[in-house]
Amino acid sequence: MRPVEDHTAAIRTDMPHPAPRESRPRGVHGLAALLPIVAVLAAVVALSFLSGGYIFSRTAPLVLVVLPLAGVWVWLAPRRLRLDPVALVALSAFALFALWEGLSIVWSIGPDLSWLAFDLTAFYVVVAAVVLSTPAGPWHLRLAGYGFVVAMVPVAVYAMLGKVLPDKLTHAHLYARLSAPVGYWNVLAVLQVMAIVPALEGASRRGLPAAARGACAGALALFLFTLFFAFSRGGSLALVLALVVYFALSNERLQGVLSLVLAAAPVAVALYGARHLHTLFNATANDALRTGQGHDFARSVALAIVAAAVLQVAAALVTRRVTLAGRVRTVVGAAVLVAAIVLVAVGGLAFAARNGGVSGMAHKVARQFSSSDSGGATSSSGAGRLLNLGNNGRIPMARDGLRSFTHHPLAGTGAGTFRFINDLYRANGSIIVRHAHNQWVNVLSETGVVGFVLFVLFVGGLLVAALRPLGRAGRDADRGLLAALQAASVAFVAHLTIDWDWDVVAAALAFLLLAGVAAAYVRGRRTQLAAAAAVEADDIADAGRAAARPRRAAGLRFGLASRVLATGLLVLLALSFVAPFLSGRALSRAVALASEQRTAPAAAQARRAHRLDPLAVDPLFTLAQVEQQQGKTAHALATLQQAVHLQPQNFATWYELGLLQLDVLGQRAQAAASLRRAVALNPHDRNSLDELQAALAPAAAP
Repeated sequence: MRPVEDHTAAIRTDMPHPAPRESRPRGVHGLAALLPIVAVLAAVVALSFLSGGYIFSRTAPLVLVVLPLAGVWVWLAPRRLRLDPVALVALSAFALFALWEGLSIVWSIGPDLSWLAFDLTAFYVVVAAVVLSTPAGPWHLRLAGYGFVVAMVPVAVYAMLGKVLPDKLTHAHLYARLSAPVGYWNVLAVLQVMAIVPALEGASRRGLPAAARGACAGALALFLFTLFFAFSRGGSLALVLALVVYFALSNERLQGVLSLVLAAAPVAVALYGARHLHTLFNATANDALRTGQGHDFARSVALAIVAAAVLQVAAALVTRRVTLAGRVRTVVGAAVLVAAIVLVAVGGLAFAARNGGVSGMAHKVARQFSSSDSGGATSSSGAGRLLNLGNNGRIPMARDGLRSFTHHPLAGTGAGTFRFINDLYRANGSIIVRHAHNQWVNVLSETGVVGFVLFVLFVGGLLVAALRPLGRAGRDADRGLLAALQAASVAFVAHLTIDWDWDVVAAALAFLLLAGVAAAYVRGRRTQLAAAAAVEADDIADAGRAAARPRRAAGLRFGLASRVLATGLLVLLALSFVAPFLSGRALSRAVALASEQRTAPAAAQARRAHRLDPLAVDPLFTLAQVEQQQGKTAHALATLQQAVHLQPQNFATWYELGLLQLDVLGQRAQAAASLRRAVALNPHDRNSLDELQAALAPAAAP
């Protein structure tokens, strides 16, 4: 009889289980694990220079490049996809949310907008699924964290060049606030915040070479400059939250505080020294003065960035030789914490004393925040807005969304249709927006309770998966970088409450990447820790039995049928992007041809645009105008009636019909009826009100 092998002989029980050895990703599966991170980082950079990805016609071509890369990942991925149960629930809810948005086309008051919203969310689902399903080790965490820092450097440089070289890059001329290349200052700000925390971690990380730490400190100073000149109050609050989360979770707090001070101090000195350069902080029409002051400030910015890098290199060389031991480290840390609290408290009290005291400040803040006025200082583009806590119209916008929700509680008005909600419910004519500037209210009003619950399950589940504690792996060498990604994710989610970052693809992809990699890394380390604990428990018999039998990998089976299905879904999503994209191109050609009086090809292009996107009304508006140019008023009338039938809750369809009836056909009664409908759907539209008044006025005597 063959003797049974003793598989437990090689197991050492007298020594602690070592940390898993770090190795570089190799082979096909290693490439598949790195591909999603590299692809998403490249997409974030490209989209940042394409209006942030907010404009569909600019986003679609890049999506059509990324989707084939996702197809490559499908065929390179391992046969077992390991997902944390919480992440799996979150991802399932997200997929259902995308399907619900697609289904909302059926009842949507703007079905073409719901189609675009579905496409975008489905693309997000693809990115989230790939990132969460890809195993993440230390190399992946570093590529995501430090790669995002590198990705944001050209974005911040381009933004700051508009401030220091305004004669070369003129994107900062209309406003004092920086918004380019993303196109919206608050989203630019939150992207900088998300890059600040991993840059801070890199600057304070003992294991990095001194030169690399200096480079991270220089990038950190650059991001701080860019964040400041975005003059974003929400971005500033997001930074405070990100730093609180980072220092709460990081295991290098003292190094982090030192690195933050070494980077922020030169920035503060440069800003204080430039306080007399008024064009930096306020809008101006004086191009010559702006150029001169910008050039003066350029030297200060360069010196501050270099100083931050040099100071960090020096600190790295010193702290490498000087190590604080247990109790001394605790005492120093406590002293630093107390000093920071005292500094904040004293500074806050001093500021309050100069502005009417604590009570006066509280009343002022409450009055500013509760005011529904969207003008004045709160909407100013100058630096002074940082000290004004008005809501800038956000409360009225949220109120409009909630009011719409009460009328459509279950299913909402359709994904992407907040612009129609704003048309109907806004209290005055000054606030015209496409988003509630609060993602939760926006989702609630557009997709109802069903969509809201699914969206919250996804975002909340992803955060829970990313923030789960590492337990005994808390002293992980990459714990600080993990904390940076976690802090960046929390800051983004918090900022969703006051802005529309989710619709800016560059920012949303950054969140999905950082939170997804953090969640995958936490899952991997917790699995390793559980395996180590099993060995350390001296369960020799169980260990021997486990070694004697072949191991079967845990996770979701990803076989040939699943890969074929996933590839087919990617193809369908690509086609769903292609149709409205080509429709938009055809519509642009139709408008250009119509302006050249080439009516026949213009009509053909408008009809092609409508065939490609049969849910949209803009091609019908253009076709009706071309038909009027051709003298085919009856055809134009039928075309606009078709638009009304397609989107009867869109005030623009009734307005265009009323114009034709009034100005071309002379049907005053019919025009008045159409324009009344337009005014009912958009009570504060000045053009509709004026045309209705003209239709109701007595006819002029012949």
